[in-house]
Amino acid sequence: MKYIVYVSQAVRPFNTSELGDLLVHSRQRNTADGISGLLVYRYNDEYGRGNFLQVLEGPDEKLEDVWNRISRDSRHHTIIVIEEGEIETRMFAEWSMGFKNIEDRDLEDSKGFADLGSDDFWKNAEASGLSEALELLRGFYDAE
Repeated sequence: MKYIVYVSQAVRPFNTSELGDLLVHSRQRNTADGISGLLVYRYNDEYGRGNFLQVLEGPDEKLEDVWNRISRDSRHHTIIVIEEGEIETRMFAEWSMGFKNIEDRDLEDSKGFADLGSDDFWKNAEASGLSEALELLRGFYDAE
């Protein structure tokens, strides 16, 4: 089984209804495909950007299919894979697609992510400087 963690920038800010629609669709497809994971959305007021941070896990072939769809999705851009690899057991087994719409305070103690959406964040992401992403995402999962 594989997993992948990525960040991306929304083409435009998502409102609550749009995020809800995205989740309903994602959960249906992920359940059918045996995919689990967590999607985090944050709107950065200072930069006027919506940003996604997501982890997906599942069977190799199915995860590759999902990743190909996500990579072509026109609702986001600047897609950067932070981490990917093999796992024996799921890290997010209870969630076909968990979701967190986070605020600044949710990230203030998270090294590398406190400025999610800023120019410095994107420079750091492109330089592969976000090794704590999976730990951050697992923290949201474990808090549930």
